[in-house]
Amino acid sequence: MRPRVVGVAAASGLSLALALGACSGSTGDDADPAGAAAPAPGAPASVALSGAAGLTEDEPLRVGLLVTLRSDPGQGQDLVGAAEGAAVAAYRLRLGGADVELEVVDDQGTSQGAEAAVEELVDAGVSGIVAATRGDHLDDALVRATEAGTPVLLPYDRSGDLPVGAFATGPDAASIDRALLAGMRVDGLSRPYVLSADDVRVDGVGSADAGPVGGDLDATVERVGAAFDEGRVDSVLVAAAASTQARVVAALQGAAPDVPVVLSPEALSPAFAAGLDEASATTAGAFLSAGTDAGDATTLAPSERAESVSAYFAALRLAAGDPDLTDLFAAAPFRDVAAAADTASHDAVLALAAAAEAAGSLEPGDVLSALSGLQVDGRHGLAGPGLDFGSDQALPGDSVVALRATGQDPGVRPAASGGEPRLYWFAVDPTG
Repeated sequence: MRPRVVGVAAASGLSLALALGACSGSTGDDADPAGAAAPAPGAPASVALSGAAGLTEDEPLRVGLLVTLRSDPGQGQDLVGAAEGAAVAAYRLRLGGADVELEVVDDQGTSQGAEAAVEELVDAGVSGIVAATRGDHLDDALVRATEAGTPVLLPYDRSGDLPVGAFATGPDAASIDRALLAGMRVDGLSRPYVLSADDVRVDGVGSADAGPVGGDLDATVERVGAAFDEGRVDSVLVAAAASTQARVVAALQGAAPDVPVVLSPEALSPAFAAGLDEASATTAGAFLSAGTDAGDATTLAPSERAESVSAYFAALRLAAGDPDLTDLFAAAPFRDVAAAADTASHDAVLALAAAAEAAGSLEPGDVLSALSGLQVDGRHGLAGPGLDFGSDQALPGDSVVALRATGQDPGVRPAASGGEPRLYWFAVDPTG
C-alpha cells in the first residue's frame, strides 16, 4: 500500500495560539477543546530544532512509520494506539517551526508485508524509520532497511540481535527481567508460575512452575490456582501479548482471584485494560510490570523527568484540541485516539529529528552516521529517559524499573473516547 503521509508544516495561527497558551499555563475560557487541565508553567509543548530552517528549506524531514493494523498476537496489533505518539512528536516539531512529514505504512503483521513496507519507505527517501510494532515479522525488513543505509528505531521490539543501523529505544529483555525481579522482591514474591504465549519470554525471571497459556484456558488457570493453594507458587507471571494477557487475567480473576499477578511489559499497552473490559473483568487488580518511568503518574512528583513528561502531555492535549489533526491514517480526528498515544514512539521520532539536526542533512546515510554515538535527552524534547546510541540498545538498562498499576487518573491525558477504562503505571519504590 502507498504510505499515508501526515504532513506537519508551518503551524497555523490557531496552533500557534494554543502553543502560547500551553507555555503560559492559561486556564481561561480559551482552554483547549479536549477539556483537560492546562499544562504547568515551564512545560513548553513545542520542540525547536536550531537548524530546522536550514534543514527543511527545500524539503521536509520525512520520517517513516511502520505500524501493524491487524496481526496475530505478539506481532504488533496491540500497539496501533501507542504509535499515535509519533504524531505528537511531529506536532511538537511543527510548533517549533520545523517542516516534518510522517509517512505511515501498515506492515500487515507479516514478514512479506514488513519487507514491502520498508521498500516503499526507502524508495520514498525517508531520513529514518520508526518501527512502532513488534515481533519476528520485522526481522527481514530490518535487514532490508539497514542494508539500504536507512536507520531504524524500535521503541517496542526487544527481539535481541539487530543489524547494524537498527537501534532499540525501548527496554531490552535482560533489563525487563531485572526490573520484574526487583518489583517482585518488594512484594515478597519469588516463586512465580510463568504462563507464556505469543513468543513473549521472561527467561531471566525463573519460575517455580511454568507452561504455555494453551487453548484450554480454564484448565490452565485451574492448575495455577491449585499450585498457589498448595504453596508451590506465590504468584503468576503472564508473559504474552496484551490481548492474551487480558484473557488470562480475566480467567484468573474468576477462578483464582487471590493469586498476585505479574505481567510482562505488553500490559502497558491500553489494549490490556480494554481487553479486561471486553471480558467483563476488573482493572482494579494489583498488577505489577516493568518499563520506563515516563507515564501519566510521572508528572505528579517534581523532577526533571516530570517536566519532560509534562511537556509531552501539554502537547498531547493541544493536539487533541486541534480540529484539523487526524489519526495516523486520517480515519478519525486525533482527539479520538489521543488517549492511547505513547511516549516511546514519540521519543523515537524526536531522536531521528535530533540526528538529522546533528547531521545538517536529510539524507538517510548522513542521519545514520550522526545517530551512531549520539546522546539524546530531555533537551531534545524526549519525554522518557535519555537515549545513548553508542550501541544498538540505546536505552540504558538502569532506566527500566518495576511499575505498578492504578486506575486513578492523574488527569494529564485527554479522556478516552467512549469512556474506555485505562490503567496508569507508576514506579515502584525499591525500598518498599
